[in-house]
Amino acid sequence: MKLSIAVAQMSVALGDPKSNLSRIERFVSKAKKQGADLVVFPEDAVCGPLTGQTDFVAHAHSYLARMQELAVKYGVDLVPGTWTVSEGGALYNQAHYITSDGVLAGTYRKTHLWETETAHITPGGVVSVFATRFGLVGMVICWDLAFPPLFTAMNALGVELVISPAFWSIPLRSPGGAVSRKAKKEDRTLIDSLCLARAFENDIVFVYCNAAGTLGTPEGKITLSGCSQVTHPSEKVISHARGGREKLLFAEILHQRAEVPA
Repeated sequence: MKLSIAVAQMSVALGDPKSNLSRIERFVSKAKKQGADLVVFPEDAVCGPLTGQTDFVAHAHSYLARMQELAVKYGVDLVPGTWTVSEGGALYNQAHYITSDGVLAGTYRKTHLWETETAHITPGGVVSVFATRFGLVGMVICWDLAFPPLFTAMNALGVELVISPAFWSIPLRSPGGAVSRKAKKEDRTLIDSLCLARAFENDIVFVYCNAAGTLGTPEGKITLSGCSQVTHPSEKVISHARGGREKLLFAEILHQRAEVPA
């Protein structure tokens, strides 16, 4: 497997798909100019989190169509974060992998929901591994990162590259709603440890794309952890966005899975 990945650690506007879609295209254009084969965006990149997850469900198909257009226009494979989809009366937080010719190669529905999602979102229950021009790819979403059995199941299917859109924020622990330096350090250490462990223990390349900055919501101010990165089973951390600022991160990937004895 050989490819160039661009990871867009992007700030997301709450409940403003028009603005977010416009900014997504600008990131894709920039990534293409710098030679990217695959561009990855954060969880909830189109609508934003929390209330934004359920307000725009009726437009899910149009978001997908727009992303397919971008993949074809710029000639890149694209993981455009996630948005909420409806099926059988249930809502799911769904990620999409779109090929450079606009084909939807695979989807994944978040299995391990964060507490703010449980009021509206139904957990998915199926791992996602599918063929691409770069080999077998799998997807997880944000908090799924903390659950090794999900990766073990993908590994059993031969996955080579796992992609995780995320909207991981730093917990509020200090009075007055401020995020302490200790909380930032602890949270980012956790993310770094999990990303490296998942790559190493499963012999995969792991792509973690978090959102950036801060966001005001009806529930209060969210500070994103950032720390988007690409980890490798032998080369360890190939590329890393230190801190939570907006950044377009690049990584050149070369990896061959070890043969598993029969």
